[in-house]
Amino acid sequence: MRKRSNPDSEQNIKRIDTKPRAKKQTHGFQVHFVRGSSTGTKMFSDAVYGGKEPARKAARKHRRDAMGELPARTTLVTSGRGAKASKPAAAAKPAPAKSAAKKAAPAKSASSRKR
Repeated sequence: MRKRSNPDSEQNIKRIDTKPRAKKQTHGFQVHFVRGSSTGTKMFSDAVYGGKEPARKAARKHRRDAMGELPARTTLVTSGRGAKASKPAAAAKPAPAKSAAKKAAPAKSASSRKR
């Protein structure tokens, strides 16, 4: 596991502390998710939640709740030219066997398609 730049940060949770010389101070935890083309971010401010530890607890709870609602994570495979998204091996399901007796449905002609 790689070392995080801020020891207060966790997986999907970043600790945000602005520099003391900044005009506007920001202190809190940011929960961030990326799944496919959609992203989700929520900030848990120390001032709103009454301190660093209550903000961390709220961020962890949000992460747990949000993880259950998100689709499975995909990874990038970088072999060959270009990268392709693939599902993790544990999440892959075998394709059901097709019966030889079933016939394929006829393809629709261009004139029967709605535009």
